[in-house]
Amino acid sequence: MIWFTVLIVTICIIRPYIESISVRRIASERKKVSYYKEQSFFYALILLFFVLLIFYFNFSFSTFGWNSVYFQTIQDSHAYPAVFEYLLLLGFVGFLFVSFMIGWMSDHGERVFLEQELPMSVEATVPTTKKERSWWFTYSGVSGFVESVVYFPAFFYFFHTLLLIQNNWLLAAVMGLAYFMSQLAFQRDRLSFQTFLVGTSLSALYIMTNSIIFILFFYALSFLVYDVYQDDLNYKGNHVTKKKMS
Repeated sequence: MIWFTVLIVTICIIRPYIESISVRRIASERKKVSYYKEQSFFYALILLFFVLLIFYFNFSFSTFGWNSVYFQTIQDSHAYPAVFEYLLLLGFVGFLFVSFMIGWMSDHGERVFLEQELPMSVEATVPTTKKERSWWFTYSGVSGFVESVVYFPAFFYFFHTLLLIQNNWLLAAVMGLAYFMSQLAFQRDRLSFQTFLVGTSLSALYIMTNSIIFILFFYALSFLVYDVYQDDLNYKGNHVTKKKMS
């Protein structure tokens, strides 16, 4: 149990704290690229530690969500009332639809995001140069993959198997809180109920399916939406600069 406690503390406290320090120091392209490198390295260490735990304790990967999902799988889980499970799936389908629509609109020249929508501590990490953007892709890919395959399976194993939380409603809420802490990064401007809601919903989906597939889809499409967000803000910034020059 001690090693999984170390993993959870690293995910929810140590990494966010280090990130909060790094974000406050971003003042140039070099600092921002350094931030991407440091965080990518830290996420890679979390993944390595998680894999070592799996092999050290001789776990199968299926224990941590590497399972296929079918509609019958969800029907047979009985984790929650059927109405709630269908509403959760409907909400996820809605997220898929909106994400694809944003991507489609961007491909056809539409500008979806015209104002800054994210907290300032997140805006500070948005890439604006070609070099920053190349490292941002690395950072986003590594962080998204690690959060998909490590965070929720580790939360579930720690709280359900080790701490013996058997009530699925409480389990989803506790896992959602852990996710909220992992994203909080000790930044007061990130205190958002939406983050907790997203974490709780993804936790419930994981509890229902015992699979990381939904979470992988969520991060992949979040990457798409965030990429469009960057393009729109950079376009707006360049447009404003050109108007001032003229």
